[in-house]
Amino acid sequence: MGSARRLRNSLNVSDLGRDYETSLDPTRRRRDGVHYTPREVADELVERAFAAHGQAIASGTRFSVCDPTCGAGVFLLAAADALVAAGRTPFDALTGLRGMDIDPDALEVARAELVGWARTHGVAAEQQELPFVLIVGDALNDTWPDDGRLDVVVGNPPFGGQLAGATVRDESAVAGAARILGRPAGYTDTAGVLLVRALDAVRVGGSVVFVQPLSVLGSRDGAIVRDLVSDALESIWIPDDQLFDAAVSVCAPVLRKPSAAESAADSHLIPTWTELAAEAMGVPSVHLRGEQLSTIADCTAGFRHEFYEVANATIEQDSRTESANFPRLITVGLIDPARLLWGERAARIAGTTFTHPVVDVSKLVKEFALRKRPKILVATQTRIIEAVADYDGSLWPSVPVISALPLRDGEEAMDLLLAAVLAPPASVWAARQAAGTARSPGAVRLSATQLELLPLPTNPEQWRAGAAQLRAGELEAAAVTLTDAYGLDQNEQTAVLNWWTLQSKRRKRQGKTTGL
Repeated sequence: MGSARRLRNSLNVSDLGRDYETSLDPTRRRRDGVHYTPREVADELVERAFAAHGQAIASGTRFSVCDPTCGAGVFLLAAADALVAAGRTPFDALTGLRGMDIDPDALEVARAELVGWARTHGVAAEQQELPFVLIVGDALNDTWPDDGRLDVVVGNPPFGGQLAGATVRDESAVAGAARILGRPAGYTDTAGVLLVRALDAVRVGGSVVFVQPLSVLGSRDGAIVRDLVSDALESIWIPDDQLFDAAVSVCAPVLRKPSAAESAADSHLIPTWTELAAEAMGVPSVHLRGEQLSTIADCTAGFRHEFYEVANATIEQDSRTESANFPRLITVGLIDPARLLWGERAARIAGTTFTHPVVDVSKLVKEFALRKRPKILVATQTRIIEAVADYDGSLWPSVPVISALPLRDGEEAMDLLLAAVLAPPASVWAARQAAGTARSPGAVRLSATQLELLPLPTNPEQWRAGAAQLRAGELEAAAVTLTDAYGLDQNEQTAVLNWWTLQSKRRKRQGKTTGL
């Protein structure tokens, strides 16, 4: 399919669609959840949607492609180029295109784009009526073109739901979403509702590739969508970077509609969403056999209400006052692997920036005794697991930092616990457990309960050696030693270390938030 991109580049197709969609009023774009799709993204997703249909496309039989929220038509143009690159005539490629959108102005731009494409490919619009179909319609409530008989549905549907005031669904949309899901949609994103609808619109064997907010992979509100389309899930596309001007990371599940018999027969073979997300992110597949971290530590994290209570008690440390002895407040952004950044990096807490944040415990309603114990502080929403040791209990974890409390006293127990958490295989395990559930692609979001399930190293001598290297500040050497401590074969060790090193470099390049 790469030839489709080369063909399109050589023909210099216009950018009317891009110009139209980027010219929309920002308020309207937020309200409607509309974001311009880069052409290279449309090419990539069309290629994935067509991957299972090479024989049908090459045979010249009827082949229909629909974008039910087509906007200015970037996915239809990408599909047309892909069909021509696969051997279809330009006229035949146009014959299978189906577009729908609630915005008639956007459809006029899409029509102009397709007419321009036709002329560029030698199809004279003046001499014959062009065969593509574009209709005004609401994808949530109206019948789609060739509904139930489509070969492919591909696109970037509008994002939105009931959380942001600018994207709250009206009564008609609420009713349509409930009808599609078979129950009230609640906070389920509109894009997820349309993913379910798209699977209903294709024939058995048909494919769906729809851009979705990354949260569909693991959020509670996305669970209904995952449940309804899991039988059809084949893979997940996850870009490394944020693609659109929306403040949201995205993915694109690749679905293929099974027959009833296929669905029943393969139900036990269906991979989980996190497994496929991990594969899409390039996370190695390894099996760790050690005992669980819960055998050496208890893990806990504060609640949301605690964050605000502690934030109200947070002040700037002053060495001339009693605040010099207050516990230091540690946010996620102040934790690097085996390195504390308190005092080196500013932290923003509940809208206020601090350089040396400490907690005046006298302002707290109740005592948080567990916060004052020796512990390992573990950051969340990071590319690899990042943690630091609090040997004397003087650090105060800010929500959502996780505290791992060793079951044995002494610095050796602390060192071994820190080493187990920071070992590269631990980050691989965490990434596969929680892939796609963080705020950004590639980040790891673990709960305290999940962290307790972390497998420990199986070679005690190498575990202790790696812990000693960490204590000496030799992070890279410790990474190698601790990876070897899990008993992996050489190929697995290489894959783990290569992945961990790459994620470490990306972590340093991209940085991270210093607040909540």
